Amino acid sequence: MSRLIAAIDDTVEVEYGQFVLQEVSMNRNSLALPVPTGSWTAVGGAGGLLLHSAATDHYPTVRVELWDYSPPNDQHSGWDQVLDLTCDLTSEIRLQSVTATFGEHTLQLLAPGVHHARVAVGNQRDTVELGEGSFEAGVERWLIQLWPA
Repeated sequence: MSRLIAAIDDTVEVEYGQFVLQEVSMNRNSLALPVPTGSWTAVGGAGGLLLHSAATDHYPTVRVELWDYSPPNDQHSGWDQVLDLTCDLTSEIRLQSVTATFGEHTLQLLAPGVHHARVAVGNQRDTVELGEGSFEAGVERWLIQLWPA
């Protein structure tokens, strides 16, 4: 049975419709991950996750959880989208805006290396309605669950 090891509840400034879950060391930049063509929500790779919001210039709530194994799948009803990705991470991570404004909290990983990431996003319909430069807080919500691969 899987066990929740640690979690942070934070917010991050979305700029240009994007934000990242990034290694604190910043030796590898999640903003350098290739963006898919067309509509997309998240990509993972070396250094973390690049996340695409339903709006620009706002502050979503984000919960990042670290699990020892795959978390239960029964936690994902009521979300607009749920994606499974992988990313390669070092010892500590945090949320960050595209212009490097950091979230308030960091999360220490159990070990460096490839991690599975389950990304859930909610309230996207309400988020789309936010005007550019609204800087509203708490409309969009994200859950990012990580566990070693």
